[in-house]
Amino acid sequence: MLRLPYRPESAAAARSLVRAKLIEWGLPGLVDDALLIVSELTANAVRTGCQTYMIVGIRHPTTGTVRLLVSDGSASVPVRIDAGPDAVSGRGLDLVHHLTNGRWGTQLWRRGKVVHADLPAC
Repeated sequence: MLRLPYRPESAAAARSLVRAKLIEWGLPGLVDDALLIVSELTANAVRTGCQTYMIVGIRHPTTGTVRLLVSDGSASVPVRIDAGPDAVSGRGLDLVHHLTNGRWGTQLWRRGKVVHADLPAC
């Protein structure tokens, strides 16, 4: 797990963590999708405007699943939107939804939330 400041450049550190763990676990085939997902989740955390830090983690809870986690200090739950064909942003959670086959979600906690995204590790 990493504690990272709410800055756009924190996404690079999050991607490095995810890449290293997936290689360590012998799952290089998940790297591309996982990096896209963790980039989107950290970008969303940066946009919350929180002032302390976010936490980024990666777990391998079962042989068939890798879970990416990003927690932040905001209780605002991310929502998929219909960005429309001319929008320049707003498609990130649709990408997460597609890459995880809908296996993502949010858990509220006392100091904000944790957004998780599960990738099949088969």
